[in-house]
Amino acid sequence: MNDTLLKLTALLNDGEYHDGTSIGTALQMTRAGVWKLIKKLEQYEIPLTSVKGKGYRLDAPLILLDPQKIKNLLDTEIVDIEVLEKVDSTNQYLKRYLLDNKDIRVCIAEMQSQGRGRLNRQWHSPFGQNIYLSLLYPFQKDISELSGLSLVIALALCHAIETVIGQKEKMGIKWPNDMVVATQKIAGILIEIQAESNGFCQTIIGIGVNVNMREADDDKITQAWSSLQQLSGTYIDRNAVCAELIHQILLYLERFSSFGLSPFITEWQQRDILYKQPVTLISGNQSYSGIGQGIDTHGHLLLKMADGSIQSFSSGDTTLKKG
Repeated sequence: MNDTLLKLTALLNDGEYHDGTSIGTALQMTRAGVWKLIKKLEQYEIPLTSVKGKGYRLDAPLILLDPQKIKNLLDTEIVDIEVLEKVDSTNQYLKRYLLDNKDIRVCIAEMQSQGRGRLNRQWHSPFGQNIYLSLLYPFQKDISELSGLSLVIALALCHAIETVIGQKEKMGIKWPNDMVVATQKIAGILIEIQAESNGFCQTIIGIGVNVNMREADDDKITQAWSSLQQLSGTYIDRNAVCAELIHQILLYLERFSSFGLSPFITEWQQRDILYKQPVTLISGNQSYSGIGQGIDTHGHLLLKMADGSIQSFSSGDTTLKKG
């Protein structure tokens, strides 16, 4: 992350005009250097106003991600945190650390050029608005023991988000891992696992959270969505959200590593928006309809079919049937 970009946005965050000379003095750089930073913000589509003789000002708050601030809020030494200005995807970036690495690492980006969610869908990743975070976490487990991991991460995210913004609106989860408020998507998860010998696995847990996003083109997001700013009615410092997300994810992973999915079943039931609801599930080329019956001990979705039988599904895309 460009340290001078952090300093520039912090300077402009008072909403007042600052001319190039005063900015250059504050940042100890030339006016040409200041101009390049301003142009970079414009390229990232950050709303700025420029007035000759007065200078530049931000049209809306913009607090960039600061790794030191996140570490101070997190208050732990066991996690290596890296903040990137722009990356193809945070999951992809962490894959370079998979070989011979048993450490917990976190990568957060201000912007992704190739962010994606489940089923290889594009994840809209504009600069400086949301959270695009991936966490590399080692398990001394066989891959078969990680069933239900994405459900546990979804629970951790719900807990973290409610902690940050309060519980004005209860977070729900649409199996397997879409976090929603009143069917509007707030966050999503993409988990990739590399199994190794001797019962050891490495997981890359990628999460995207809509934080301060206010608008997006329909061709970029094709489903109903909301953001933490829209829910809370106020601009949110993403550094605080990142710290709480990492904190809760690590707590939930520690329990999951020791006890598996079973301690989380009751908590899942409290957030399951599909329970007792008519559900359509697409798995491969097949479509299934039934009434949601929760999950089994492996985290598989249970549906009560028209003939009264209960079927279990390990993967698929779910939607609530209307009417």
